[in-house]
Amino acid sequence: MIQLVKCQNKNVIITLTEKTTLVNGYYLFVFTHETTKATISFVKSFASDLSLYKYRFNEYLFSASLFNNATIGKYTYEVYEQTSSINTNITGLNQVETGKMDLNVSTTPVDIFNEYSAPTTFTTYGG
Repeated sequence: MIQLVKCQNKNVIITLTEKTTLVNGYYLFVFTHETTKATISFVKSFASDLSLYKYRFNEYLFSASLFNNATIGKYTYEVYEQTSSINTNITGLNQVETGKMDLNVSTTPVDIFNEYSAPTTFTTYGG
């Protein structure tokens, strides 16, 4: 499962090469919110893969701007290979990956746990 935080850049590791048949091309990523059914689609080139071991896994930078206006929650995602750098229509494309994504809001340690310190005093008795 992909874990993303809204308004933060994140390197995402997924397996796309295994089912890819094109040599040079682009991946179309389609994220669909499970409740609202709203979709977010974008294209990444094979060349922008950051992985040093592309035959094992693929690594892409997802910029914060991709999900700035997205609803937080659970998404399903599908990835398709294609030769176009601008197409966002899945018709006739070869699907290479499916999965789940969780989009959350940023939480800082202060939001998670507040620590209060009260003075501690000890009374000792001699004897």
